[in-house]
Amino acid sequence: MDKGQKKLLMISVGISLAVLFAVLIFTIDGDTITALKSCMPALLILALFMHVVSLIFWALRIKLMCRSLGYKIRFFHCVNLVCSNTFIASITPSQIGGEPVRVYELTKAGMRGGDATAVVIMERVFDGIVLAVGTAICVFALGVFFGDIALPDACIFTAYAAAGVFTALVLLFFVFAKNPKFGYALMAKVSAFLSRRDSKEKTQARFRRFEGYVSQFYTTVSQFGGKAKTGILFGVLFTVLYWVNEFVIAYFICIGLGVEPTPALFLLSLIFQLLITVILMIPITPGGVGIAELSLSGFYALIIPTALVGIFVLIYRFIFYYFNLIAGFIASMLIVRREAHTVN
Repeated sequence: MDKGQKKLLMISVGISLAVLFAVLIFTIDGDTITALKSCMPALLILALFMHVVSLIFWALRIKLMCRSLGYKIRFFHCVNLVCSNTFIASITPSQIGGEPVRVYELTKAGMRGGDATAVVIMERVFDGIVLAVGTAICVFALGVFFGDIALPDACIFTAYAAAGVFTALVLLFFVFAKNPKFGYALMAKVSAFLSRRDSKEKTQARFRRFEGYVSQFYTTVSQFGGKAKTGILFGVLFTVLYWVNEFVIAYFICIGLGVEPTPALFLLSLIFQLLITVILMIPITPGGVGIAELSLSGFYALIIPTALVGIFVLIYRFIFYYFNLIAGFIASMLIVRREAHTVN
């Protein structure tokens, strides 16, 4: 880990701990101890185990998508790159900063750069489709089955905005996929930006290299629509399993803390998870720290006792942030050790 990453890690953890401390101070009171007497530790442990299962779903998605293209990537390698991805995403602005890690690790496993890039981009396309559909279904169900539940207008607006953002990103991908000239034009601008201080020869060499990546990318995308259709099927399947499993974890934490399980709690928790996912994609702080804690406390204060909000946020962030940091750090160290052996 270089000095820049260490600095980001310290900033990220520092902000998270400070905000968590503030949330706990403002929510813990005499009722907290009484409420915790109904706590079910087994469900809280189950919540952590479910998150581990989600990481396995993600690794299987990558492995099977790559296999549909003719690449045999070891399952452990996929698990390791996913964990390393979560570490980088936790210390970089927004939680989608780990894509370069996944692309790099897939190329180290023998994939061509364009193929690896196509797989990672298709992952995000599947994420966008599932999240957009999920948001629409949840908001519809909220209005039809739980119309008596009064949510702030800002929540409803954010839900529709979330569905719009995911849908727009998916449509943008299809526009680029159907019109290669847009992809080549974009890559030309990126190449020109990166080469603005280089000689003409270096600029041309970089552009040719990028042009090869783009060509390879479009070839791979076309394969997903042809002979590699199984990659799409597995991609969508494990994307659904991943997000449903991740979003249900918050519900199990609530029940584990003694909150009465109800259909309304389940549905509202899903909606809040969708909204928080969108919020954390905005590159404001490293790993979304601070923003995540405040969003969680603000949303879940509407559906669980205030005395439990701070404890809920603490457990949630341990599972989704601190556990990712620990597992991701170990995975990253394994990659560093491998690279060191390669050099030697």
